[in-house]
Formats: sequence, C-alpha cells, structure tokens
Amino acid sequence: MADFDESFDLVIIGSGAASVTAALTAKERGATSVIIEKQDVFGGSTSYSGGVAWVPNTVLAKGDDSEEDARTYLNAVIERAGDPGKASPVAKREMFIKEGPEAIQFLLDHGVKMIRVFWSDYYSDLPGGNKYGRALMAELFNLNELGEWKNRLGSFYGFPPMPINSWEFINLTLAKRTWKGKWSAIKLAARFMKDKLTGSRTVGSGIALQGRMLQAALKANIPIRMETEMVGLVVEDGRVTGVRVKDAQGERTIGARRGVLLNTGGFSHNLEMRKKYQPAPASVDWTMVNPGDTGEGIRIAQDLGAAVDVMNEAWWTPGSLLPDGKYAGFHVPGEAGKPHIIIVDKAGRRIGNEVGSYMEFGQKMYARGAVPAYAILESRALSKYTWGPIRPGTTIQSMIDIGYIKRANTLEDLACQMGIDPEGLKAEVTKFNGFAAKGVDEDYERGASFHNRSYGDPTNKPNACLGPIEKPPFYAVEIWPLDVGTSGGVVTDEYARVVKEDGSPIPGLYAAGNATAPVGGRSYPGAGASIGGAITWGHVAAKHATGWNA
Repeated sequence: MADFDESFDLVIIGSGAASVTAALTAKERGATSVIIEKQDVFGGSTSYSGGVAWVPNTVLAKGDDSEEDARTYLNAVIERAGDPGKASPVAKREMFIKEGPEAIQFLLDHGVKMIRVFWSDYYSDLPGGNKYGRALMAELFNLNELGEWKNRLGSFYGFPPMPINSWEFINLTLAKRTWKGKWSAIKLAARFMKDKLTGSRTVGSGIALQGRMLQAALKANIPIRMETEMVGLVVEDGRVTGVRVKDAQGERTIGARRGVLLNTGGFSHNLEMRKKYQPAPASVDWTMVNPGDTGEGIRIAQDLGAAVDVMNEAWWTPGSLLPDGKYAGFHVPGEAGKPHIIIVDKAGRRIGNEVGSYMEFGQKMYARGAVPAYAILESRALSKYTWGPIRPGTTIQSMIDIGYIKRANTLEDLACQMGIDPEGLKAEVTKFNGFAAKGVDEDYERGASFHNRSYGDPTNKPNACLGPIEKPPFYAVEIWPLDVGTSGGVVTDEYARVVKEDGSPIPGLYAAGNATAPVGGRSYPGAGASIGGAITWGHVAAKHATGWNA
C-alpha cells in the first residue's frame, strides 16, 4: 500500500460544476472528499460561462415536462447529429434522464438556489422539444456572502461581474424594439443602483452559479486545496488509489479510498492537442474558457488506457474578435438571427441557419471550410439591434477606424474589402431578400421554429428573423469558430466510470464535465447542456463511489 500524505474517500480534481455536487453528495452518504484546484481562483470554466444548466424534467419545471418527453427529445437530437460514437450509449442517456432531476433537487436541498428560465430547447420543434425550455440558472448572488472567498471566483472578461443573468441578455438585444427589452434595461439599471447604495456585489450567470456552489461547499466544510496541481495518478494492482499533486511546498500524494473524480476540463488551451484532434485550422486564440483548460486530466487518463471520443468537437460559439484578439461577442444565434443579417463564406453563400444551435453552426463552418466566415449587416440591423461591442443607433466610426468592421455603399465594394466573391454575395443576398419578403427561408428554415422566433424581433413581419439586405450602407465583420470549451474527452459509462477501449472500467477512476465525451454526443440539445451533464455526472460518480449501484 502506498504511503499517502493524507487520504479521503473521494478526491475531486478541478472545481467546475461537477465538483461541489460530487463533494456534497459524498458527504451526504457519509464519505469524505477534497476538491483540488490548480488555479488561484475557484469555479473552472463554469464560472466563465453563462451559468446555464440544461436538465430535463426537474422539480422546477412544475409539471411542464416529463421523463418520456425528455427521452424522446434527447434521442431525436442525438440521432439528428449523426453517430454519437462511444460517448452516448443508451444506458448513459437513461441515467442522465433519471439522475439529472435528482441532482438538481439535491442541490436545491443544500441551499443552491436555482430557477427555471425561458430558454427554448434548441430544436424545439422536434418530438419531445420543450418550447419554454429546460434551462436552469442560479439566482443572482451577492459575492459578499462568501466572506474571505469573495474575490476568489474566476470570471471571463467578456462577461464582467454584473447583476444580470445570461438569459436576460436576449431581451436586452431588443431594448430599442420591445417593451420587454426596455424593461430588462430598466431592471439592470435599478440593480446597479441598489448595489451602489448597499455595497452589495450582485452577480449572475456562471459566477452566480459557482458562487452559490462554493458557498454550499464552505458551509459543509468541504476541504478545498487551491493552487494545487495534479501531476499523476497513483495506481495499485490496477486500481486508482490516489493522486500525486504539486503546490508551492512541493509534491505530495493524496489517497483516494473510494475513487478519484476527474473534473479537469477539456483541452481548449492546449495547441498540440487541438492540432492533433480538432479540425483545421485549430487555434487556442478562439477559446473563451479559463486558462487552466489544458488537457492534462485527459492525457493522464489516456496513459492508463482510457478511451477517448468526440475529440474533434467543441462547444462552438461563432463570434467575432477585436483587432487585438480580444473577445467582441458571441453572435449565433442571439444577434446574427436578427433581421437584416446573414453569415456567408468566401463564395458569398450562407452557411446555415444563423439563429440555430451555435454548436451546429460551428460544425457547418468547418465543414464548409468557412474559417473565417463573414457577417453581412444592413444599415437597419445596426440601428435597431446590438452587435457585440456596438449598441444600436450609436456611432460606429471608432470600430471602423480600428478595423473591427468594414463599411461600404455597395455589396460589391464590401465583398472586395472582405475577400468575398462579389457576384456570389450579390446572388445570395437577392435570394435571401426574396425569402425575407415571403417570410420563409427555403434554404435553412430560419425563423420557422419556436426557438428561432424567440431570438427574433417580434415587431418584424412576416418573419421575426428575416429582414432584407438592401438599404446602404452595408457592413461586414469576420466570424470565427469561438468556443466555450472542447466537448470531447475520456469515455465514461452510466456510472461516470472512465472506461477502456473494450468498455471495461478503470477501477477507482471517474470523470465528469468537459474532460469527458458528453452524453449528447455531437449534439447540443439546449442552453447549458454541458453544465447540466457535469452536475448530473458529479452526483452519479459520488453515489457510485460510495457504494450505490442503480
């Protein structure tokens, strides 16, 4: 037996959404655990995210969902996306459908306040699709409640800590068009004023979710080791029994009597792995996840014989970058699906449904060889709607001056500036304008589904998502396959156990989150599918490690 410096029943590597869920579950079942985080801030890529968790048939749906609808929809979405490989066996899907609602109830019971928000399933018109949606979020959270930990949560600079949840941004894009949009802007201003008067630090989205998770962990006295990096696993007689870690004091070993849970994220910031597994061109400059997402958890598991799958995928979120490489905005579907906007390739042809699933649109960009692609915006789009750093109706000369956006009085001139085929763009715009007049996108069905229309402009007729591109000036912005994490990793079974190529589990090794090949395979059924899966598999892993077997 190895001589460990300290031991716990469950050792959890990483601090994303699965980690606190697993630690609380283990404690509830009489087991000890520790969370190991290599960075100096807590929360992993979950704290960088919109903080949405897609989990069907929870208590928060209040009867507006069912297990059968969830099963029907999940199967339909996965099959639509093609072969899910080893990522999504039926047994694993069934476990997600059954255990996801329990995991959410468990978190609610432990004080993690969550709400259901209006965020329609991404394929809402498929059988079993839910038009209101299955998206959950944490309630807004005052960081001051964390005491000495209040400044130790990670956050993405593109989503600065503000008193707003990501689902509310959908309404804000229509602040100049609808009363709902105006009311959202008023509420945000009121929250800012309240914080200023009270000294509160109210946040939403991923920071709120991980803030509430961290608060629950601290209340439960879960040990958390920050700035501690896993450098290897301890294996005895074929079983993972501990981890080797390194911190400022040097290396040591931590025993894991019941198992190790890898919640280490994907490999978004590992250029070598991206070039090996992902479609070309691959880059680490287009990812918007936490800098600790470097793939070592996956590689260490591979050294033990772990199978991997879906490694060529990411949670693609097509968007734009400022000339200095900084994030400017995710545009599909919230902004690119508004009237008077299309996204085309170098031939001037549209790539897909601009108000569809962002993951699918990214897949189409690579399949078409459209990296980058180009957003074409008519003058009315910028006068009515938000576009990344540009507020509707404001002057954009500074954005033109720095080269972020191009402007021209003719489509031919705009095409030449961007390196797009002029005749191809003119033909595509003519065709699209015909679709806009009829209110029917005959190529990609933009605006046909409830989900699409929920992102559109309800004041625009006859289709909330279609508006012609005909009134100059015209504008263009480069669109890149930005991502919020790679979405492939080690293969896990229905108990979150890491498995080998032959399907046999590696004893003592579990995984959750972006370190794994996801239950949705190559699909993304709705906002928060990655976080919803992480929460579920963290719960399942801790239950199984502590003796549960469904």
